[in-house]
Amino acid sequence: MTNNNSPDGAAGLGIWANLGVWVAFGALFGVLAGVFFDNLPLGVSLGSGLGVVVGVLFIARRNARG
Repeated sequence: MTNNNSPDGAAGLGIWANLGVWVAFGALFGVLAGVFFDNLPLGVSLGSGLGVVVGVLFIARRNARG
């Protein structure tokens, strides 16, 4: 949700809520990768960073399309 047209009952967090979802998915991916490579803290930190990057790129592409 990157515009001002929020649904009824929404918290009104806008882009921050959307970015938070991407960070959460990145952290989840990092947990899986960390378990696979036997280094959980590194996986979570890199996964969260990856979530931020993917989220920002997704939001930027979505806003560029209009």
